[in-house]
Amino acid sequence: MEWVYLEETDSTNRVAKELARQGAAHGTAVLAARQTAGRGRRGRHFFSPEGGLYLSVILRPRLAPEDRVLLTPMAAVAVCRAVEAMCGCSPGIKWVNDLYLGGRKLCGILCEGADDAVIVGIGLNLRTPEGGFPPDIPAAALDCPMEGRALARAIRERLLTADPYESLEEYRTRQLVTGRDVTVHPAAGAPYPAHAVRVDDRGRLVVRTGEGLQALDSGEVSVRFE
Repeated sequence: MEWVYLEETDSTNRVAKELARQGAAHGTAVLAARQTAGRGRRGRHFFSPEGGLYLSVILRPRLAPEDRVLLTPMAAVAVCRAVEAMCGCSPGIKWVNDLYLGGRKLCGILCEGADDAVIVGIGLNLRTPEGGFPPDIPAAALDCPMEGRALARAIRERLLTADPYESLEEYRTRQLVTGRDVTVHPAAGAPYPAHAVRVDDRGRLVVRTGEGLQALDSGEVSVRFE
């Protein structure tokens, strides 16, 4: 079983986790036309209307546990490559897991563990919903004449052939935040201003504050795109 196709589900990541715990093979993919309870980072709701691509791929990587943090950057690069090949546009990456197009969010990625497997969840806006996106969601869509399953297959292929170590340099070159002033939203505590300097070899964002340099291995950042 390589593919599970669903018209609707609560969360493709949840379905993929169950399959992984039942022994589903490396590369098994779950694709849905819409989600009713999609999740983003930190447990937030992920807007998942019909017209999006909602894909979760089971990976069983031969990586040391401490290197699994590189799977999110690897996945972001794989999605960018697939979108470029299929649609001809070039998304950028906002650390740590969002793809942007024209200053607006195109795609979110959520990697979660399931026993010895990692589930790579991808939510990408294929088409602008009828009536547009909600005003509080500054989103972009590909809106190119392409069938969603074809793009999903292209993403899965690139995920399965990607190298997490080699992907890191491309992840750096596609970054939209390095060299910019950002607001850091830590996992705990109040947000604070910083300047994004670089992405290090662990995929962490190195920022400069009034207290010096620090490497972020959790939380997220926000940035204003002019």
